[in-house]
Amino acid sequence: MQKNYPVEYDLNIDAIIELIRCNNCFNSQLMSVRKAVVHILSREQILSILNKNLGNGLWALLVLKKENRALNKELLGDIVNQHYDKQKGVKLLGSRHMLDEMAARLEGAGLVEVSEVGRARLYKLSDLGEELIDFIQVQKSKN
Repeated sequence: MQKNYPVEYDLNIDAIIELIRCNNCFNSQLMSVRKAVVHILSREQILSILNKNLGNGLWALLVLKKENRALNKELLGDIVNQHYDKQKGVKLLGSRHMLDEMAARLEGAGLVEVSEVGRARLYKLSDLGEELIDFIQVQKSKN
């Protein structure tokens, strides 16, 4: 016994079936792309890329590791400049713009965690930042 549905209903069922079919195809393609990416970049490759692009931000990561606490951006910049000045005889961060740029790069890369207390933003070394410092130390000990 066949039921007679209105034409609109039949179209909706067909559209739903097509959407499910397309979604399944998309999900399987997405999974294969994800698997390919996982196989392309290893942990060491990712950390190596971060290290290569870190530049002078390494000074901030090392300060955060040494301080072992969250610092506001201005204090972080001051301490970075103190340590850099001892080593090189000049300030690393000569302007507020340079400090803002370095902080944004570290935050964007996930190397620092940022929390807000009132209007102040506090920067703390993230797990990924810790991992990167450990990776850099191992690489330096190999050389």
